[in-house]
Amino acid sequence: MKKILTLMVFICLGSEIFAQDGFLGLSLGFQYGTAQVFDNGETLRKITEPGAIFTLRMLTGPIGFFGRIGLLFPSSVTEGDLTLTYSSYDYILFINGAFGASFDIPLNDRFAFIIDTGMSINDLTYGGSYRDIIDATWKVKIENMGQPIYFSGGQRIENVKMKETYNDIALGIIGNVAMRFNFTRNAYLELGAAASFDFLRLRTYKFAADFRHLNDLERETIVANIPGVKTEEKEISPGNFHVLATELVLESDSRFNAFKQFTFMPSICIGWRF
Repeated sequence: MKKILTLMVFICLGSEIFAQDGFLGLSLGFQYGTAQVFDNGETLRKITEPGAIFTLRMLTGPIGFFGRIGLLFPSSVTEGDLTLTYSSYDYILFINGAFGASFDIPLNDRFAFIIDTGMSINDLTYGGSYRDIIDATWKVKIENMGQPIYFSGGQRIENVKMKETYNDIALGIIGNVAMRFNFTRNAYLELGAAASFDFLRLRTYKFAADFRHLNDLERETIVANIPGVKTEEKEISPGNFHVLATELVLESDSRFNAFKQFTFMPSICIGWRF
């Protein structure tokens, strides 16, 4: 709620600042494009991506600032021999963000030519989950005068949610050219075509067991029997098992490297000038 109020105040203040000679515009629209990761002329990954885009543009003259964010829903992701589809994962998203300088070139009262250039941030993220069993039982055998004594405890936890999440965050540069048609002084239509080239990448992977849906007793059993469980408190002392476990990270990986990704995104947006 605070973020919404802050945005409303920002828009109101901006409308006063830009009312005379500048331009403060917000637009929302549709974009459809492709993203490709390639190396030595070979395509390593290809994404087809329809989705929505939101753009903020501020100009006090012919030069100003732009920021854009797109939430894209790839219909398919092909990486080598692997094809990612919604039938195999809970979600597949391609998030596109950019910011930088904007150049506004009026042609007449109705049309204007726009050029945007700056930094781009693209993130391919997907994740899947399934139910499995966590066996936190234990059994100890002690020989006492030739007679075995058995001690056992713990609990077999069923229906545990196992989660796999993957993020591929890319950093690069972007250019966008667009034509703006002004319906009125405030309402306008914008047709654009953006292209970004990413050259740095951070890949992260995590496989974890999620215990948030379990009851308190089941969580306490896991805390007592499995080391490495993340909890709501930093430390767990013996006998203090009221702390609720959230997840157990079974495998994780993080890699930073250079790579090549090209994304092309034509768009059509409806905007409002304040």
